[in-house]
Amino acid sequence: MTNSSDPSDAVDINRRMISPCAGVCILHTETKLCLGCYRTIEEIAGWQEMSAPDQHRTMAEIAQRRTADGR
Repeated sequence: MTNSSDPSDAVDINRRMISPCAGVCILHTETKLCLGCYRTIEEIAGWQEMSAPDQHRTMAEIAQRRTADGR
């Protein structure tokens, strides 16, 4: 049985994330999301200036977008 309070299991939302860029960089004409990373152009352009919590929030949104897209 694992200890759910183990700090190594927790996601550190104060730690910056690596860009999710997949090197595709093509925006879908209807959704305006990148076909490679599922980010908006604003999210792509502002990634380096985003706070760590905002990056984590964006990554969670990307996961939802990808799931909704069926990939």
